[in-house]
Amino acid sequence: MGLTISDQLADQVEIEATIDGNQFLTISKVLYKATVNEPRSVTIQISDRESLQKARLGGVLKINIGRGDTIHNLEFEGIIKVIKPSNQTHTIVAMDRITSLATSEFRDFKQSDIVGQDLYFLVTDAADYRDIDISDALGGSGLIANADMNLAGLQKRKDFIDKCMDFMIRSYDDDFHDATDFLRYRYAIRSGNKFDLYLADHKSKAAQAVLKISEDDANITGQGIVAQIDTTRLFNSVTAQSKADANIFVTLNDESSINQFGPSSTLITLDTTNRGILENTAYETLQAFSTPTVSYAITMHNAEWLGLGDLVQLDVPMLEKDVILPVVAYETEIGDTLVTKLTLGEPELNLKDFVRQLQL
Repeated sequence: MGLTISDQLADQVEIEATIDGNQFLTISKVLYKATVNEPRSVTIQISDRESLQKARLGGVLKINIGRGDTIHNLEFEGIIKVIKPSNQTHTIVAMDRITSLATSEFRDFKQSDIVGQDLYFLVTDAADYRDIDISDALGGSGLIANADMNLAGLQKRKDFIDKCMDFMIRSYDDDFHDATDFLRYRYAIRSGNKFDLYLADHKSKAAQAVLKISEDDANITGQGIVAQIDTTRLFNSVTAQSKADANIFVTLNDESSINQFGPSSTLITLDTTNRGILENTAYETLQAFSTPTVSYAITMHNAEWLGLGDLVQLDVPMLEKDVILPVVAYETEIGDTLVTKLTLGEPELNLKDFVRQLQL
């Protein structure tokens, strides 16, 4: 049973922490870091020699923080990777068991076991390792592995999972999405030791946010809502060319985007000689890639309950309309104050993946 602290950390939060099942003392600061498809980390600061002596590299750190009701994404179990002793305060860094997937023994993933299987279950099977709990990863994706994906071979578990994730892209044909809406599946251990494979559908016309943030929100601290505009994946001139006959091609330009951001062209090749198909593919590619990718960083109090994949609505004057975006990363620091830095956004598909989805 871990020690409960209710008055040394911010906002009367309670903390329970153990290392290898032993009570852990005198935590003065906790920092959570999480990003989709990567191990989550927790960094703790302690101030006494007794606590330091209980820590060991490879030890299991369990920590749970809440205010009365447990906050699910602040429940953590991980392996201690770094210990930094010093004169006054000591630092311990632990990472969740996705790091074990990244450093696992090599496994021979056989083609005969892969082809024809749902990618969802291939991922969860590979993640079923070293006490990772996959019991909540249910449902399947309907995305079936084939030989052309080149998934087979001798590799570490996370490398295999990440290869599968490259193809775990959902397309839509319904009244709630546009025809060019494609979304990637993501994975994470979002609470404790439970592996989640999920799809944060922020593009649905019926999407519901768990929180709405505006620039005058009293909980916002620091610089407010900060947008990062990325034009590295912007293309405003698209040429679609036939693989069979290089003389058959179509070029489409978005003059408004060219005037605003400068020219950025790309060439895609398709297995067709039909000019109509070439033109339609060039048009849809132009529609998807002629505007920048935008992500947002917001630093807030009282947002520590938000987890990866949660949908957040932004209401800021620089946007033409409110947007709903998923949490793709966060940092929560609990010490004298309790502050969470959220990163919201959904990187667009790269050009190769986008064109591949159009042709399915």
